Amino acid sequence: MKSERISRQSRHPSGLLGRIVAFFMSLETAAVNRRAVLSLAPAPGEEILEVGCGHGRTLRGILAGGAVRVAGIDPSDVMVRLATRRLRREMASGRAQIEQGEAAQMPFGDSRFDAVLAVHVIYFWPEPERELREIRRVLRPGGRLLLGFRPRNAASVAAVPASVYTLRPVEAVAQALEDAGFEDVHSELEPSGAPTMAFLMAHVPKAS
Repeated sequence: MKSERISRQSRHPSGLLGRIVAFFMSLETAAVNRRAVLSLAPAPGEEILEVGCGHGRTLRGILAGGAVRVAGIDPSDVMVRLATRRLRREMASGRAQIEQGEAAQMPFGDSRFDAVLAVHVIYFWPEPERELREIRRVLRPGGRLLLGFRPRNAASVAAVPASVYTLRPVEAVAQALEDAGFEDVHSELEPSGAPTMAFLMAHVPKAS
């Protein structure tokens, strides 16, 4: 099991240890983030938000795929500095925006984004309906959200401390999405890893 100290740094990297943890997190999560982006399927001309943008590598990859503009938000000053450094050219040209803040109260306007990506962050939301409603607010009608997370099962429970990670079944997350006003929720599981990863896609209702 991951230690509680390292788990807390994974949730909110800070200080020297946070920078070290951030480096290893960027390696450990690379494959999952690539898989999540494939499911999100950013299209040329879209504006994409990553909640929990971390080191910024995923945002850079999305831009390389043709997205017109990206934004990222993360509560950790360590991660924001890393992402800002990595995307400094894109930020200077207006193609990227990085903000420090919480997903429950984001500094973005209503209906701004075409799609939102959030991987390995729902564990840290005590009441995920708040964050999901905020994500719904910043998405345009018809916009989509891709959540990537480890669902609650024996392997995931054994891997991380319950004092830091709140693990939920896929069905509970799907219900939270519907309660937050999303529709057309569907899930995919990747059982090849240990523990299993779940990817849930949901949409904001289109304007009538």
